Amino acid sequence: MATLAAPAMASSNTFNSSEGAALPASCEDERHAEPVWLKVSTIDEILDHIVNFRKSGTESLLSFHWQASHVHDLFKQLDARLLELDQPKIRRVEYDYGSKTVFLDIMGESSLHFKVQIGLRDYIKDHIRKLLATANDPMIRNKLRSIDEPGTANIESDGKLLKQADGSFGEAGTLPSLSEPRQHVERKARQYIDLSDGKIRAVLILDLQYPGMKKAWVSMLAADGWLPHHELYYDDNLDQQPVGQIDLYLSDFVGVARLPPAYCRPSTAELAAENTRNPMITLTYERLRAIFRRARHLHKPAEYTTEVGDEEENPYEEAERRVVEEERAESERRLAEERIEADRRAAEARDKERAEAELRCSGA
Repeated sequence: MATLAAPAMASSNTFNSSEGAALPASCEDERHAEPVWLKVSTIDEILDHIVNFRKSGTESLLSFHWQASHVHDLFKQLDARLLELDQPKIRRVEYDYGSKTVFLDIMGESSLHFKVQIGLRDYIKDHIRKLLATANDPMIRNKLRSIDEPGTANIESDGKLLKQADGSFGEAGTLPSLSEPRQHVERKARQYIDLSDGKIRAVLILDLQYPGMKKAWVSMLAADGWLPHHELYYDDNLDQQPVGQIDLYLSDFVGVARLPPAYCRPSTAELAAENTRNPMITLTYERLRAIFRRARHLHKPAEYTTEVGDEEENPYEEAERRVVEEERAESERRLAEERIEADRRAAEARDKERAEAELRCSGA
């Protein structure tokens, strides 16, 4: 399966799934710093640091060594103990098996981050529904139906990978955000690709300036590399905004197994040879800007406005209507077939009774 991942404000919109794409979000935060390293050996020590840093509001991302065999129990105990202290649970967790390092994102996300994640998630979900309504190939329709969006579920892979995304899409299931440095998010994106045994095939990173909210960048990581890498898509100071787009393919969500080449992401060599394919979803920079402006307006309505077109009408009503009509037509077809079959069996039963009656009469 394939997962589409993306980081949030200086993190990415992360979506977890067995095969698919994850969306982390990242943030050019004027206040963020590198993860704070803790020398701890007990859960009580970790809790003290979490509570104190939350009170001061000075740090968001904490890191420390912990044994891999005990890491799942650590996360459970921290959440349980924090609830006992009337403290919110850990927002995002991560474990690096190579260095035996825990990363905890202990602060809540801003409404700006949340609104951008929701806007991007809804845009992708709407396009999947539209494609489902218009696809004629039964196999492709089944692949599209198999795409699930499990939210922030854990992304795990055989003792190599343990992370949480802001969201994910894929067959069957964003990275930490607010105060994470971009380099930290990009390292996670590479681990998503390298350590998931091919289950995560694309990572989309939205890098948002916060709290300034004047600029935004986008990155896309696939197996062949960055497409693009930290490219500006919005700047309040520019009269002419950047032009570009991010292409997503069905293989990014469901993997390449048994999928026709036309639905798979082209390799770097194929692109160099101008062997292009039509993407399943195109995220234009214009649409990303609209999502960002709307999120910014909802975050601070007195300070920021939206533009004409940001509140786009639902372009999928016709597609949704077609899906409903097709389901109703399929139901009516099955009922008709059942009635025909019932009539046929009834006719056979009558013919058999008539034949048996005639046989008895001739024998008498």
